[in-house]
Amino acid sequence: MAKDGYHHKDLKNELIEKGLKILDEQGYEAFSMRKLAAACGVSQTAPYRHFKDKNELIRAITQKALSEFNTSLEEAFLADEDPKGQLKKMGYYYIRFFVENPEYLRLLFFSSAQAWMRKVVTSECHNKENHPYSALKRAVKNYKAAYPDAKQSEEELTLYCWGLVHGIAVLIVNGEIPGGKSALPLAERMIQSENFL
Repeated sequence: MAKDGYHHKDLKNELIEKGLKILDEQGYEAFSMRKLAAACGVSQTAPYRHFKDKNELIRAITQKALSEFNTSLEEAFLADEDPKGQLKKMGYYYIRFFVENPEYLRLLFFSSAQAWMRKVVTSECHNKENHPYSALKRAVKNYKAAYPDAKQSEEELTLYCWGLVHGIAVLIVNGEIPGGKSALPLAERMIQSENFL
């Protein structure tokens, strides 16, 4: 018999964690609160004590992914005092985060819920202080201030850095680069080289 949601230890976080797994494996269309309740071993009504519907739950999953991603990128500001070093660290941390959390990469960029999630992930959120894109923009701005002779504009440099590290992350996660996670040191060496910045 399913456990009562009120007595289930930390059900809200379990719903988020197992919800991400189901969403990653089965996609948005096949995702349901009923499947999630079964995976958590609770009654079919228990998830609704925490989330009104699957979209609210997916929003919570997405916010968790963005928060953890942003925390990873923010570590770059503490890892190096030089703006060039910060931007390089941020590039590596970007790749490492998604290689270590491939389900987040698929959720944020390749999910079948992407059309609905654009409201959470893009435009109106990009400029929020705790959004990963804001961390990247700040790192680029700091770099341009410290290295005013850099040829690229802030917009060009943002797109260049983002596109490069995102592409590398996708290639590693998709198994296109031999070695999987063992390709991380190669990515780090490339980003730390003078060819990156």
